[in-house]
Amino acid sequence: MLKEILLIILGFVLLIKGADLFVDAATSIAKKFGLSEMLIGLTIVAIGTSLPEILVTITSSTNNHSDLIIGNAIGSCICNSLLVIGIISLVRPIKLDKRIVNRHLPIGMGAMALLMFLGNTNKLGPSQTITRWQGFILIICAFFYIIYSIYEEKKLQNKKVTEEMIDYVESKEHKSIIKIIFFLIIGIIGLKFGADFVVDNSVLIATRFGFSERFIGMTIIALGTALPEIITGIIAAKNDETDLLLGNISGSNILNLCLLIGLGAIINPLTFSFDFNISILVLILVTLFLQLIAVINIKSELDRKRGIILILVYIYYILCII
Repeated sequence: MLKEILLIILGFVLLIKGADLFVDAATSIAKKFGLSEMLIGLTIVAIGTSLPEILVTITSSTNNHSDLIIGNAIGSCICNSLLVIGIISLVRPIKLDKRIVNRHLPIGMGAMALLMFLGNTNKLGPSQTITRWQGFILIICAFFYIIYSIYEEKKLQNKKVTEEMIDYVESKEHKSIIKIIFFLIIGIIGLKFGADFVVDNSVLIATRFGFSERFIGMTIIALGTALPEIITGIIAAKNDETDLLLGNISGSNILNLCLLIGLGAIINPLTFSFDFNISILVLILVTLFLQLIAVINIKSELDRKRGIILILVYIYYILCII
């Protein structure tokens, strides 16, 4: 038991550090090829922060652990929307940007509704199934969302994002190509072994104690893969840079639901348990709650009191799963 827990912790460390090295190296390579800072930020860096979840999805799918994949994707979204936002709001009130509230949150609810629809339309045997062609639909939705986000940011010419990405990229610009490739390879190796450790040992613990893979995916793995967002969010809150936080979490949720589940279904059709419908409904209600706060709050901020409510709802949700 102790061995499995230690290997899961080691797996999360490898996943997080591997993703960090991969993003740094990929960003440096992109800069050397003349890609713009904004494009790098909205593609390589954005997708790079989802690499732990992506690698866990690939490993789980090849080993036919459907509940682990969907549980991780939905669990990560709920963790982001309740726990991550709640914890960060305790440090500093989170600004609810009207553009995010009016555009990206509704797109997120559309992704939730689409996943629920697809998950309840194909009954193969005793359970519902997300097929490969439905996985392609989800992947296409993720692709169009990324394109839309890039178009929207370019249209708005968000100087703050551009300046931050210039500083971020320039700090890696002077690395030699050999050093960059070395870190890229180390990052990929870290991601591969990290994903193996997390998935294999989580399944062992679930089997030993009678927990379902759905429970492990929605709790242990979801919390572990959410650690980078929590740490990054707290640092951003301390620096009073919460403007884009809700947008980052909203975008991450959309990619989790579309990209991760779509990728898993393409590799191997996924079994969709009925209980996932309840979790998606919880996610929709939380999103509506955030929209309501933006409408009724004059300052359009999520304060500490409402942040505590989100954390308590998350704790209650986990207890209900248990």
